[in-house]
Amino acid sequence: MLFVPKNFSKNLLLIFLLSCLFFQVESNAQKAVDRVSYQEIGGWIGVSNYYGDLNPNFGVKGTRPAFGGYFRHTFTPYIAVKLGGSLGFIGYKDSYSNSAWQQTRNLAFRTHIAEIGGQLEFNFLRYVPTNKNYYATPYLTLGLSMFHFSPKAKYEGEWYKLKDIGTEGQLQTDLTGVKPYKTVQPAIPVGIGFKYWLKGKWTLSTEISYRFTFTDYLDDVHGDYISQVLATDEVSSMLSDPSQLVQPDAPLSNPAGGQRGDSVTKDSYLLFQISLSYAIFKVKCPN
Repeated sequence: MLFVPKNFSKNLLLIFLLSCLFFQVESNAQKAVDRVSYQEIGGWIGVSNYYGDLNPNFGVKGTRPAFGGYFRHTFTPYIAVKLGGSLGFIGYKDSYSNSAWQQTRNLAFRTHIAEIGGQLEFNFLRYVPTNKNYYATPYLTLGLSMFHFSPKAKYEGEWYKLKDIGTEGQLQTDLTGVKPYKTVQPAIPVGIGFKYWLKGKWTLSTEISYRFTFTDYLDDVHGDYISQVLATDEVSSMLSDPSQLVQPDAPLSNPAGGQRGDSVTKDSYLLFQISLSYAIFKVKCPN
């Protein structure tokens, strides 16, 4: 006859109930982690760079400083929304290029990029500050922003706003058919980053994001040369066609209608940032 210890069935039932309770607690804890929600404020410093008619090969000589701040709301350990603003500086020169054609063209510019916008962040891993099990993750980001720019160029020691000069005939639209461009434009930020919980409520992040724009005028270069007859003065003439500064017969090699820029490809810019953020509310988990 099979021997059954006294109270075996009661002990087995107790073990079963304790196991169910344990797994229920684990399940609830995991659900709580998945539903964690909190807010942060942060700031960042970094660099910005531009890609376009003067920098078609992704050179880095035009890299300039950038900085910004943001508010981030995390809905789950995987999804967050970030609202922020930034100020960056970009610029480039044809003289940076190894292309003989660009060096002869001799264009140059600089501008600020003042941006505001929002981004969605998608964490690859669960991320919960203050939780040692979920303290770091890479992430993807996608958003929409608006930015302001104002390209300038230097001539004889002074900086001039290129839009006000109309280097491609924007001030003579009736004759050239070229309209003035808008200096407030939308952009689509796409990027990748990595966030790491330091201690307490502090998080360290790094991110690189590329801004696709809908303008070809970050550098004030888009289409064709205009006739020098349309230049209103010496400054207008030289900034429309600065190749005159490197070869006296340049106006003969750049007739009206000659190619000045690439009118097909839009300009873009990139931001690389290192940020520090602080959770301004306690991490709240549902009961």
